[in-house]
Amino acid sequence: MKVKLLFKDHEIGKDFWLNKRHLINEFYGEFYDFILNHGGKNDLENKNIYSKEDFINFALDWNSDGKDNCYGLGFAFHKYFLEVNRGSKLVDQSEDKFIGYCLHNDKFVDFINFLVTFFAWWRNDEHCTTFIPYNYADDFFESSWASLVDTAKLLYFTAETVFHWQSFRVKYAIDNIPGVILSDFNDTLEFEEKLLVPKVRVAGYEFQGFYDENDNLVESINKDSLLYGKLIRKDFYNYWEKEEKTIKKVIDPNLKKVDPA
Repeated sequence: MKVKLLFKDHEIGKDFWLNKRHLINEFYGEFYDFILNHGGKNDLENKNIYSKEDFINFALDWNSDGKDNCYGLGFAFHKYFLEVNRGSKLVDQSEDKFIGYCLHNDKFVDFINFLVTFFAWWRNDEHCTTFIPYNYADDFFESSWASLVDTAKLLYFTAETVFHWQSFRVKYAIDNIPGVILSDFNDTLEFEEKLLVPKVRVAGYEFQGFYDENDNLVESINKDSLLYGKLIRKDFYNYWEKEEKTIKKVIDPNLKKVDPA
């Protein structure tokens, strides 16, 4: 006998991921395809990237292109990643850049929203937002290079390997990206007589159980079944709605933008 496990209002490969590596492969794989389909073949080959696997390995290399801190990925491909527009929002992104393309095509939407807050947290840990004058360093849309580099760091590090001085929230978030399944999970289970329905841990969510098509909670089964997991979102990341408003800023209207790229 078999049981098929799905999630109500969620889909693996869209907003849920079997593990962090699954998210990494899908996100970087989609970015590679975007670059390739937007005139980037020469840019890829100039970095000896001839396949999706090559690109993922390049993106996960701390010292790619002879630069540390994931800077190699940033310098090589930031121009494809984000539409730079200080003070803008995700809804302002066009399909001409990867982030906008994903949003307009319903890809990685929750993950990208999470990135905006994670980026600000990382930059705050680096004390970038305490500079006088305020330099917009926590603004995801200020620099495509910075936003890509810090996205790469999120996907490169684990809570154990990240810098010791990072805040607890950054260490927590690195291993708890919303939608990443933290427990072993197989969407199809085979059994002979009876099966105890497993519990599932999903980062950012509280698991409520698996339910049958009549919305009955199912804890064990003895026949072929299709079950739907229910979860409640618990972790919300809203830096720009709350925390950012508490940061003291000294604004210089004549501030000149300095971008490493």
